[in-house]
Amino acid sequence: MNAPELDADGRRYRGAAPGQRQQERRARLIDAATEAFGTDGYRNTTVTTICAAAGVGKRYFYESFTDSEDLLLEVYREVAARMLEAIHVGIGDVEAEIATRVRSALTAYFQLILDDPRVPRIAFFEILGVSPTVDRAYHDVLDALIDICMALLTPYVDLDNHPAVSVRMVVLGLVGAILIIAQKWVLDDYRQPLEDVVDSGFLVVTAVLERIGSVSE
Repeated sequence: MNAPELDADGRRYRGAAPGQRQQERRARLIDAATEAFGTDGYRNTTVTTICAAAGVGKRYFYESFTDSEDLLLEVYREVAARMLEAIHVGIGDVEAEIATRVRSALTAYFQLILDDPRVPRIAFFEILGVSPTVDRAYHDVLDALIDICMALLTPYVDLDNHPAVSVRMVVLGLVGAILIIAQKWVLDDYRQPLEDVVDSGFLVVTAVLERIGSVSE
């Protein structure tokens, strides 16, 4: 006979406390959902399917998530965190030339998209149009991405000669351009070589910096 999920007083058993076991179940559900949403799509995936893939009883799904949308939000946050971290690491040494840092950040971003196609499917497509709550999460991530790019590019903007420039609006435009390049690359099944896609993004960023600041190869 199998041991019950919890002792009557919530004591540790099978080598793990109840809270630890809940965290393990939650992690398995997120992993299973990342795979399902990133391959079959959010709208084609049910809670039952995710629970089966995670090896978690359906009743335990609701100890961590209110519904599938709540799970989607958590999956999206984790995917977005991977993208932001890749860019942050790619930016690298503050002593390096700005052109080197821009190219490195773009390479890290596009490399992640190439290495794990689940990431762009979730971050670019499955997240859109689900609900106002999910839309807000998308825009929160967009703001975080703009903040990273602001920190990188603002020191190179010549505000003395361009006092009317809103740096944040310029960076928003650059981020939007990179996102469109990335989305088109994914929709075209990564037909262009990685180096060409990076070059395209690099040209967009440096062209703007050459207009309102200075950057060199």
